[in-house]
Amino acid sequence: MNPKLLHLLALTYVPGIGVMNQRKILKVVEPEELWRFSSDELKEIFQNNPDFLPHFESNEFLELAEKEIEYCTKNGIKILSIDSPKYPEKLKECADSPLVLFKKGNYEFDKKLHIGIVGTRRMTNYGKGFIKSFIDDLGSQNIAIVSGLAYGCDIEAHRACINYGIENVAVLGHNLSRISPTQHKIDAERIIENGALLSEYSSFHSTEAMNFVLRNRIIAGICDAVVVVESDRKGGSLLTATYANNYNREVFAVPGRIEDKFSSGCNQLIQSHQAYMIRDAEDLLNYFNLRKQKKSVQKELFIELEADEQLIYDILKKKGRQQVDELMGHSELPVFKLNGTLLNLELKGVVKPLAGKFFELS
Repeated sequence: MNPKLLHLLALTYVPGIGVMNQRKILKVVEPEELWRFSSDELKEIFQNNPDFLPHFESNEFLELAEKEIEYCTKNGIKILSIDSPKYPEKLKECADSPLVLFKKGNYEFDKKLHIGIVGTRRMTNYGKGFIKSFIDDLGSQNIAIVSGLAYGCDIEAHRACINYGIENVAVLGHNLSRISPTQHKIDAERIIENGALLSEYSSFHSTEAMNFVLRNRIIAGICDAVVVVESDRKGGSLLTATYANNYNREVFAVPGRIEDKFSSGCNQLIQSHQAYMIRDAEDLLNYFNLRKQKKSVQKELFIELEADEQLIYDILKKKGRQQVDELMGHSELPVFKLNGTLLNLELKGVVKPLAGKFFELS
């Protein structure tokens, strides 16, 4: 068992410290040292908070952390500490990011654009239509979607990603031992196949209303941009937009008619210059200097691919533009076979060669 992770997790269990103070402490000492210090040394660290001392003079939270690590190992949950390369890089930049995240799924927060989609739980057909069209048009890009698995806009975004084969991450306001709402359990299982469930809560933490407010900061922190689809003048979506603006992320809002209740929050964001107006996926792509690509040739023309061709197609679809050497590593095909496969795909109009021995889907 990793001692540093054990002590870091135990530190998060100490009541009353809070994320900001936890991070201040870790700038001064390693987590393992906190349980080795004498009472006088602990008093020096916690001068203004003597109530914290007994927690470091006892092994209570270390034992709890050990049980949690065992639980996660048994249930296929990965624990990401803030110093891990697997921890979402952009979230590390946020002053109030959690020291530890729990992840279910093999999704990696690597070099791709992460777009948050949030909105009211009482979504209208207008919002539903925007989400489906928006996500469908992002299908050929190296983009992942982040949302919160809630009713309305959140679950619509996740389901659209599942249908279109787009990687997506659901940030939960409770631990990974359960799914809430329970109606979304099947969706959560499907998200794991091509994405991840993410939480900052250990298996024994109870669910509180404030958790769902705090998870909005994680959605905003992970993302390069957040799109507010529909919202009243108050609600969790606007909180996510506020977090995103505070983290210097880009915020977009879908405009609507002035008399529509669930467009009033979006219109307000745009009017107050807290969000850019967004009409479709092309507006987002243009902002990030990405060009809108045609949908997959295989989907449109129903081209039959051989096994090796399908393998390369799937790699390029998932990872985007790749160099020959990268394709060799991902596919494990020998160079002669890879070159032949790429040539066949090029002749079929499925891929196109680029300068520097790069290839991408046509």
